[in-house]
Amino acid sequence: MEKVAIFVDWDNLRSTIATLQKRYNLRNFNYNDPEQITFLIRSYLAEGEKLYRIFFYTAKMLSLQEIEQYVNREDALAFEQWKKNQKNVEKYINKYQVSNEFLDRIVLQDYVALRLGKLKYDGLKNNGYPVLVQKEVDMLFGLDISHISYMRLADKVMLFSKDTDIVPAMKAARINGLEVILPTFREDERVPEVLLKHADLNRERSLLAIVTALRNR
Repeated sequence: MEKVAIFVDWDNLRSTIATLQKRYNLRNFNYNDPEQITFLIRSYLAEGEKLYRIFFYTAKMLSLQEIEQYVNREDALAFEQWKKNQKNVEKYINKYQVSNEFLDRIVLQDYVALRLGKLKYDGLKNNGYPVLVQKEVDMLFGLDISHISYMRLADKVMLFSKDTDIVPAMKAARINGLEVILPTFREDERVPEVLLKHADLNRERSLLAIVTALRNR
C-alpha cells in the first residue's frame, strides 16, 4: 500500500465548494460538517493507497472584540456604523461560532492534523465590514510538504489548493521522488495551469457524485 499525505488549504477548498454549491444548488452538502468534509477528501484516494494523514490549514476568525483592538481612528466611525446594524453583528457572530466549532471538531477526525496560521486586520470594506487576511498559512503548508518529502514519510502528496505559491513545495516533493497529485472537481473550470504543469497527476472527482454517495451511505 502506498502512503498518501493530504494537504488541505481550507479557505481555498471551502470557497470552491461554496461556488459549486451555489451553481448546482447542492443543498445536501454541508462544508461545515467535518464528517462530510473528510468523506469528500478521502474519496480522492485510489485503490492501493493508504492515508498517511490529512494536514488541514487555516486560521481562526477574530472575535468582534479582538477586531475592535485593531481598528484605527480613521476606520472607527465606519466600523461603529456597521455594528449598529444588528443583522451585521448577528451574522458575523454566527459565522465566528460556526467556524470555531468546525475547527474544534475537524481535529477530532481520524488522521487529521490541524495547522493554524493567524488572521490580521487589514482595514474595512466600503460597507464597514472588517477585512481579515491570513498570515503564515502558506508558510506552514510549504514547510510540512517539504518535511514529508525530505523525510520520505509518504509515497505521494495530494494538495487541495489553487494557490500558485505552493509550486516550490511541489517541486521539492517531486525532486525527492514523491508523486504529486492535484485533486480537482470535474465541475470546476478554474484550476491554475501552472499547478497542473507541476503536478504528476490531476485526479478529478465529481462533487455531484460525492454528494450523491454521501446521501446514499
